[in-house]
Amino acid sequence: MSEPRPRLTARERREAERRDRDLAPYDRGPVRAFVRDEVDARRRLVGAFLPVLGIVVISALSPASDWQRYALYISLAALAAIVADAVLMGVTITRAAREAFPDESVPGLATGWYAFLRAHRSRSVRRPPPRMAPRGRPVSRTR
Repeated sequence: MSEPRPRLTARERREAERRDRDLAPYDRGPVRAFVRDEVDARRRLVGAFLPVLGIVVISALSPASDWQRYALYISLAALAAIVADAVLMGVTITRAAREAFPDESVPGLATGWYAFLRAHRSRSVRRPPPRMAPRGRPVSRTR
């Protein structure tokens, strides 16, 4: 899924350690950084989870009509496709993380859940901010 990472210089390693210390405890570590980069490098169907869930709720609570029924069926089908994509994403990212870090403990369910929590949010509200652009290119930071 990802190419081997180049060796870091001493300065880059110190900066990475400093950034790692500034993160919340559940975001720390090379495996979590790998998962964040993999999630951020692609656009996925999982990103439509919250809007589709909103449509399901609105359709379920609106007065009964043909349009309400169609909207509910379509949004439930979309929700099923999103859940299937989320499971597939969790499995593939967990496998890739286990290959990339054979000496690290990579729990399957926790890693998949972390990937889902990152992927279903809009890119603008993801914390820590994405380091990868959607096509796998590094994000250019201008301050």
